[in-house]
Order: sequence, then structure tokens, then C-alpha cells
Amino acid sequence: MKIAGCVWKFPQDDINTDYIRLEAYMHLPIAEQAQHCLEALDPTFASKVQHGDIVVGGRNFGCGSSRPAQAALKALGIGAVIAESFGRIFFRNSISDSLLVTPCVGIIDFVNQGDRVELDVVAGEVRNLTQGTALKFEPLPGVLREIVECGGEKGWIKSRLARQATLAGH
Repeated sequence: MKIAGCVWKFPQDDINTDYIRLEAYMHLPIAEQAQHCLEALDPTFASKVQHGDIVVGGRNFGCGSSRPAQAALKALGIGAVIAESFGRIFFRNSISDSLLVTPCVGIIDFVNQGDRVELDVVAGEVRNLTQGTALKFEPLPGVLREIVECGGEKGWIKSRLARQATLAGH
């Protein structure tokens, strides 16, 4: 599984779910909430981000509440989030909702805002296409990649049940 896109770099540590998906807009439909995504850190982010772009963050990205902050990033069409590390609940919510998230130690120093990168979660490598460099990381486990590829947890469960039904029929 490979994703390529332009980097939106948020080097701060401990960017919590309240920064990603602001509580003040929780009553709005998700598409409107997304227009305020990360605005406390970059007021232009939601209006300038392109479908497939990649968010790069510091340590403990998505810490805090169990608020489904990944939904705002998905609504903007973010291709992946690569961070030094993730808040556990945000990481699991993202995978379950088919937003590709990948921990990668050293990513903050490896990229600049606006660089074009390619993320290969099977090989465990980020290639900075702008700078012509590569950074290795621990590959995402197969089952987590499968969940993302199937469109999230519900799609993965449906595909597993369909496979079992097919095997039982033979």
C-alpha cells in the first residue's frame, strides 16, 4: 500500500483531538466541521489542503479524548497521517475508520512543509521525493493495513465473513 502527497507539517508534540476537530463545531455536519480542522494551528489548512495530502505530526499526535477527530481529516481527503507517535485511541479510531496512520520516528526532521513524499507501509519506508531521500520505519502490521484497505473496520469484518462463507461453501 503506497500513498503519495504533499506534506502539511505540524511539528508540535501533543496535538490533541480538540485541535484536530474543534469542539465548538461538533454540532455541524462533518463536512462543515472539517473546514475548521487544525485551524488553531494553521487557519489556512482546511482551505488549502488538497485531496491525498499527507499530515506530518510530532509525538503523541491525536492524544486526548476519544472524540472521532479522524473524521475531519478524512472529510478533507487526507491520504495519510505520519507522526513521531500517536495517541492510542486516535490511532485505533483512525485505522477503524480507514484513515491511514503510521508512526515514523524521525519524520519531523526528515520533511519540510510542502515536500512531496511517498509512504509505503508494506516496505516501511517514507521517500521524500522533493529531496531524494528515504527514511525507514517499522511496517504497519498486515491486519491494520487490511482494515484500512477494506474501508475500515466494518468493511474488514464484511470481507472476513464473505471469505468464511466462500470457504464453507466449498
